[in-house]
Amino acid sequence: MNNNATSTRRLAVNAAFLKDIKDDNHHLKVLIDKIGPMVSHPKIAANHWTELVELFAELRDQLALHFSLEEAFGYFDEAIDTSPELSTNAEALRSQHTSLFEAIRHLTESASELTTEHEDRISRVIVRYDTFLRAFATHEEAELKLILEAFDDDIGVGD
Repeated sequence: MNNNATSTRRLAVNAAFLKDIKDDNHHLKVLIDKIGPMVSHPKIAANHWTELVELFAELRDQLALHFSLEEAFGYFDEAIDTSPELSTNAEALRSQHTSLFEAIRHLTESASELTTEHEDRISRVIVRYDTFLRAFATHEEAELKLILEAFDDDIGVGD
């Protein structure tokens, strides 16, 4: 038995599957596009509140699926040495799934408890959604960068 052997498992990126998951998630993009105009102003949100609450719930469910697919097929643990930087970035991004999902779950719960008479609270939900959306967009952009880096590592970059 070799005492120098490392048994550290690192998180690796399955770039092809992760890219496929990103490319095929049309429904998630459609939901975000539907929600956008409705949250542009509190009065518009109030006028479409029932539909908006349903869309938040659908977005929550779609994100649960999205993150589950990414975690099941886009990332995996490897016992061999992978690129330490990619592994660290992949672990950080995968760990963000929980906080992003919790943010949309709590937002959905808060929204479902409101009625259209709560315009000030509707405004706060809109701000929370905007904060969530910016964090999610940043996360997705970082995952796309990770995919490109993983592809570069797999095929090599021309010197």
